[in-house]
Amino acid sequence: MRALIIATMAPVLAIMAVLDALFLYRMYRQYKNNGRKVIPLLVGILCIGLFYDALILSLGALLKYGPVFKMLSQLRYVLHCTMIPLLFPICCYTFESPKLVKPVWGVTIAVMILGLAAGICTKIEPRTVGAVARYAVSDTNPAWVDGIQQVLDIFPVFLMIGLGLVIWKKKKNANLCLAGAFMLLFTMLGIFLGKDPGGDKTQSLMFYISMFGESLMVYYLWRFSERSRESEAE
Repeated sequence: MRALIIATMAPVLAIMAVLDALFLYRMYRQYKNNGRKVIPLLVGILCIGLFYDALILSLGALLKYGPVFKMLSQLRYVLHCTMIPLLFPICCYTFESPKLVKPVWGVTIAVMILGLAAGICTKIEPRTVGAVARYAVSDTNPAWVDGIQQVLDIFPVFLMIGLGLVIWKKKKNANLCLAGAFMLLFTMLGIFLGKDPGGDKTQSLMFYISMFGESLMVYYLWRFSERSRESEAE
């Protein structure tokens, strides 16, 4: 199974990049046609980061290691660490509490600045799995950078699940909860199934498996926004 996953990784990454681009287009259309509401705009910005991530990884089957590839790869981490905090205001707007908007944006901007610093300071090194070459986080990455990245990867997911359960009960809209649940599921699958049987950390598939969770997260955030629009129209 692992061999099949590795053999099909490059074309699947290309397909994921196309799907992320389609999600970006759908969020733009939703933003334009739905009163220019904030959630589609913010999810669309998230899609830009996911599209770039999948695109650069898919090009790893063609690009050679060097300064240009490294610079493009460093930008992956900058975008990831800077854009993930947008999940905080997304959750805030789904909760529809005007009093929380300014404080949440204040926290979000502060965390985005920390994320930007973490993305810039992330140490990366060449790692190749199958046909896909990439620059992955180095084992010598500063501890503070690892700490920020772990908080960004974990806290928003549980926030979406917890808040999503409240909204599911209140508004009969389960999509925010599902967005967080699938992100958590594929993160856990990446941890448990992505390890190389021989214990070689350079052959980990966690980065690849977790990307499916990111795509599903965006899909269910889009569905949440669509369902909210349909409810308002009823």
